[in-house]
Amino acid sequence: MLDDLVRKGSADGMTTLARFYLKDGDKGQKRTALDLLEKAVALGDGSAMRTLADVYIAGKETERDFAKAEALLDQAITQGIVAAYRGKAWLFLNMPDPRYDQAMYWMKEAASRGDARAMADVGSIYEQGKGVPADEGEARIWYEKSAELGDSSGARHFGQSLYMGTGGPRDVENGVKWLEKSAASGDTYAMRVLAYGYENGSGLPKDAVKAFEWFQKAADEGDEDAYLEVADRSYDGTGTTADAKKSFAWYFKAAESGSAKAQYCVGLMYERGEGTAQDSREAVHWLKAAAENGYIEAFAELGEMYANDANLPRNDGKSIDYLEKGAAADNATAMILLGIKYEDGDGVVRDYAKAIEWYEAAANKKSADAMYRLGTLYRGADGNLKDFGKALEWLTKAGAYGNAKAQYSLGDMYEYGQGVPIDRSKALSWFMMAAFKQYPEAMNAVGYYYQNGIGTKEDQTIARNWFQKAADAGSAAGALNLAWYYENGKDQDQAIAFQYYKKSAELNSAGGMFALGRFYDDGLGIAVNRQEAIKWYLRAADAGYRRAAYRLAYAYDATFSSDNAAENILLAIQQGDRQITDELKVFSPFTRTALKRSLSRRGLYDGSIDDEIDQPLKSALKSYAGSYGG
Repeated sequence: MLDDLVRKGSADGMTTLARFYLKDGDKGQKRTALDLLEKAVALGDGSAMRTLADVYIAGKETERDFAKAEALLDQAITQGIVAAYRGKAWLFLNMPDPRYDQAMYWMKEAASRGDARAMADVGSIYEQGKGVPADEGEARIWYEKSAELGDSSGARHFGQSLYMGTGGPRDVENGVKWLEKSAASGDTYAMRVLAYGYENGSGLPKDAVKAFEWFQKAADEGDEDAYLEVADRSYDGTGTTADAKKSFAWYFKAAESGSAKAQYCVGLMYERGEGTAQDSREAVHWLKAAAENGYIEAFAELGEMYANDANLPRNDGKSIDYLEKGAAADNATAMILLGIKYEDGDGVVRDYAKAIEWYEAAANKKSADAMYRLGTLYRGADGNLKDFGKALEWLTKAGAYGNAKAQYSLGDMYEYGQGVPIDRSKALSWFMMAAFKQYPEAMNAVGYYYQNGIGTKEDQTIARNWFQKAADAGSAAGALNLAWYYENGKDQDQAIAFQYYKKSAELNSAGGMFALGRFYDDGLGIAVNRQEAIKWYLRAADAGYRRAAYRLAYAYDATFSSDNAAENILLAIQQGDRQITDELKVFSPFTRTALKRSLSRRGLYDGSIDDEIDQPLKSALKSYAGSYGG
């Protein structure tokens, strides 16, 4: 229908179609919109003049031209176009050097002619104090006038002033009514105000679900700020079901709209394969876009990817370049990553001085992690760089900022007297601080201190509770100690002990592997299973648990694997176990015979290959032990 009006030369049709194209059209249609407006202006249409002036003021579809805009608005005003008065006010507000006094004059001219949106704008100028003394009370008066005339912006501002209590008494109930009225008219800002109100519980019942519903409504109406809010909450499940795919879709929409944070999040999700297929190259594309858009965290992520992403060719030059750009932009994470590179010699020549320089730069940004790393470097360094005094200084600073790893390290230093006198009470205090921050190894340490009455009164129940917390948080040592408690403590329960030895073993504790093997071997809390016992003894041995060979010898002997039993007798002796040589009579004749064969192959035994525990065998074992320092 509009096309028909345009073909018939209707200026009104041209203006209406042009506005539609400017709002929802593609690039070609937006160019057509300018042609239509020019034609309508030539036909003397005042509304077209005002709309074309807006285009010149915005400078999006064509080059910004304030002189042309002003001339068009002046023509429209002569025709009595009320909106042109407000347009002229916006002209003065958008100039490089805004003319607030003239803007206020023209805005009030529009308001005096019944322009409800202009009334809201007058209120906004008073609230912000642009060209006039800030006056929230006067602003509220103008907002109310606008709201009463049905303007959604006025309703939103008036509702917000009531809700927040700005410019007059706070009235949450009526404030929410006006905000809801504005939201019902499609004002997405009002929707977000309501969302934040429900989320924070400020004057409204705290309700994450309602908050999300309002964010979703705003996003569905095209509010770009709401895209991010919906994406964030869909990711972590605040007020809705966590949905990585939905989160990615909204981040992507916001990223395409130019949001730097969204571009960063899209990059991370491509990198991790969350909510979308993993794609490192797409991740780099979006992280670069975020970095170019001023989101400095993206520099650090790019630096990490070029060094460590298995799906990209390693490029240490690019990695360092991005990290240095991030550091130059004052990003503490980039500084720390540079420090790690120089400390470890990762992609650069190892240089402790540079590592310290970068860690200190990040520490000066109040980074507790950087302080912790400085303390750890000084504590663990070799030679002249080792400095327990500096380690204590930096770890104490990090601990004061709440860094749990630093607090745990301080507990260690006081426990072992590194740079300070041994003080188990102080050690426990630091361990306790880290434990309350859910640091697993600190929880285990607190449990150990209570179990053994170190720095505090012995309390087995408190010890067990802390071991339980540590185990639940994934501490292999915590699970091991909890298992020991149930095996040997006051609340003995072999079945529970078995479960926690198993958990400790699965968390790669050599002690847990050995104990689990022992439980399978002896039928403690579980039916005897020698093959499982052997499996876990072997894993314990591979992890460096020296007593495993002793137990393996017996387990192999019990399963008639005599050659393996003999080899583990020798391995136990090699590792310093002399007890086993006094227990040879316990082993089967087959294992003793295999032992003689093994010693004979080594050139240490030349007697009869039988099962007798004779002098030649004893001499051979003594010689074997002597070759390993026994």
